[in-house]
Amino acid sequence: MKTISLNGKWKLWYYESEHDIAVTDLAANAIPYVDATVPGNVELDLSAAGILPADLFKGMNITEAEKFETYSWVYETSFETPKDTCGKRIRLAFGGVDCFAEYWLNGQLVGRSSNAMIEHEFDVTDYLNHIGANTLFVKIGSPLKEAYAKSYDMYSANMNWKADEGGFGIRKPPHCYGWDIMPRAVSAGLWRDVELQVMDEIHISQTYFITGLLSKNTAHMRFCYELDIPFSLIKENIEVVVRGKCGNSTFEASRKAHFKVGNHYFDIPDPKLWWPNGYGEPNVYDAEIIVLLNGEEVTRQSATFGIRIAELLRTDTTDGINGDFRFRINGTDIMCRGTNWVPLDAYHSRDAERYDDAIALVKDVGCNIVRCWGGNVYEDHKFFDLCDRNGIMVWQDFAMACAAYPQDADFLEQMRIEATSVVRKLRNHPSIILWSGDNECDQLFYQRGQDPEINLITRKILPEVIKNNQLNMPYIASSPYISTEVCANRDYASLSEDHTWGTRDYFKSSYYTSFKAHFVSECGYHGCPSVESIKKFIDEDYVWPCDNNEQWILHSSDQKNDPWRVVLMLNQIKQLFGDISPNLEEFVLFSQVSQAEAKKFFIENVRRQKPVKTGIIWWNLLDGWPQMSDAVVDYYFDKKLAYHYIKNSQQPFCIMCGELTDWNLPVYAVNDTLEPRVGTFSVRDGESGEVLAEGDFSIEINGNERICDIPIMYSEQRLLLLTWEENGVRGFNHYICGTPPFSAERYKKWLEIIRQESGFEYAGF
Repeated sequence: MKTISLNGKWKLWYYESEHDIAVTDLAANAIPYVDATVPGNVELDLSAAGILPADLFKGMNITEAEKFETYSWVYETSFETPKDTCGKRIRLAFGGVDCFAEYWLNGQLVGRSSNAMIEHEFDVTDYLNHIGANTLFVKIGSPLKEAYAKSYDMYSANMNWKADEGGFGIRKPPHCYGWDIMPRAVSAGLWRDVELQVMDEIHISQTYFITGLLSKNTAHMRFCYELDIPFSLIKENIEVVVRGKCGNSTFEASRKAHFKVGNHYFDIPDPKLWWPNGYGEPNVYDAEIIVLLNGEEVTRQSATFGIRIAELLRTDTTDGINGDFRFRINGTDIMCRGTNWVPLDAYHSRDAERYDDAIALVKDVGCNIVRCWGGNVYEDHKFFDLCDRNGIMVWQDFAMACAAYPQDADFLEQMRIEATSVVRKLRNHPSIILWSGDNECDQLFYQRGQDPEINLITRKILPEVIKNNQLNMPYIASSPYISTEVCANRDYASLSEDHTWGTRDYFKSSYYTSFKAHFVSECGYHGCPSVESIKKFIDEDYVWPCDNNEQWILHSSDQKNDPWRVVLMLNQIKQLFGDISPNLEEFVLFSQVSQAEAKKFFIENVRRQKPVKTGIIWWNLLDGWPQMSDAVVDYYFDKKLAYHYIKNSQQPFCIMCGELTDWNLPVYAVNDTLEPRVGTFSVRDGESGEVLAEGDFSIEINGNERICDIPIMYSEQRLLLLTWEENGVRGFNHYICGTPPFSAERYKKWLEIIRQESGFEYAGF
């Protein structure tokens, strides 16, 4: 297949959607237009043209874009028909169109689409001009107008937290209607690549590599495919060859195709397995699929895959001990240390340029898993390629969050089409180890007194798609999943996997120390971005104070003037340091300290309870717009203090403290690797230098051991420095003893000691 990019400069017409203007009549009706960039979002083009502010993320600027939510948009471009295409089919392919679109080529309607999150393709062979240019229009309607035209039942009115936003029945990313981590940005655009595809006479429409069994020295593999073959050729001599390599491991298999669908069984001796970060090498095979017609090559396609078996061992409920929720890769239990992956940008045409830096942070901070949250779009191949090759497991939610989605036949079919498209696109990525039906939708049913089993999308449609398109892939209906038993008993606390947000009070309160869940897939704590970053997105007159400050409120993120997140940050500072009256610099510093100590505690509290606790995916790594949030890296890639604390807490081998019991502070050595760890350790007082404990350790693979106890009282407020050495490599972690309030001035001194011992750069004080 030959592809011709149609990315670049287009023309963008725009007008109020109450008018219905034919694409051929735009100029005659004096409709205004601006230059547009594809991939792009319409707001970015209006900004570039000076119609909207240049920086939509500064101050209150993003609210100015709301007046365009009721507009219609028409993208226009022209292109020449590729030469030497006689007898070949030609497709227009759109990676992402937001959202309700008509496609007009040379004055003829060639198709429609209504889903912003999947790819759309149209055969345009019979619509092309072979002499002269082709004119292409993509007309995009207002999602608010489309939503308003629908009829709603009381199920939809009652069973949604944000029913009045008008977006739960529209297949746009849920966050775009406004979220607690994102602004309202009901955008439109051609937000991913646009291509013209010249199809080979025979082409490959589907491929799927399956790891069947792993024996001692062999991977028993299956390769499944579907070809697009003219029926007139089905009796010809067609052969499908698949070959690949990973380092010095190679394979090749071929088989005559007797039909358009087929499979190969083949073995790979001494295979290179795909492992998560810290457990082994994330080996990826590069493969080629070649189709021969009567001995001559007619098409080929490249692919990648990994050899691994992913399992999820889980129970619906737990008493905190007798239950389970654990991932097992290649027969090995994995302690998951990860972060929730949220939108990289409010305007998704800019996502791809942030992938490399974002995944570099994921690996650097010590994660081995990301959870792609259901309020987002589905990321593109580049994201998953980076996860594949860096050993980052992916828990992938389907794009539904915090709502009860429509159950009518049309919407169910739309979800079936969407899920099939996404699973077929992404299934060869070894990093994907779980599909989850949605984010927190079961919680909504539970809170409304309904059994989530009535949700046909997650109980019927999605599992059927997984069964038919990605064999043996773990699936859960929702995160967290709430069973009929839990609903009947009203026993939410018995979930085996949960989002442990609580009231967000002191991070060592009983809520955070006594939850029963084995796996934590969301938890977070707020921290202010740096003063330097705040001054980039808050207008000078609004930088400080934060009280009753509309710009701080909007960037916290709230479009309804609710200051609760700003107040929350202030309360968390008061909780840890007492009733202080900070200036901007101290507010930022002590907010970051409270966030850093909280997230450090959340992670270590799970890790030291291994194997009863099996993983934590904290919220979250990186902001998708400038804001006050739980993220540990702000929109401008400026790291908060929590990033550095988390990096220490997530070392694959780490020594950490537990909590005081029976007059003693326990010290644990936690090994999340497949190598035994042997070395020496010491625990010192950070201020006096007194050695409180020291000794040797020898920890088995994937092990966890309490290596000593230190006699300390609750009344003692001390900074402890934990250091260790194994194979000539030094490790460091810290722990603060005692209960709040701590002296703000004393903690500043502690922070400098921690910074020097750890070696990170931090300009927060």
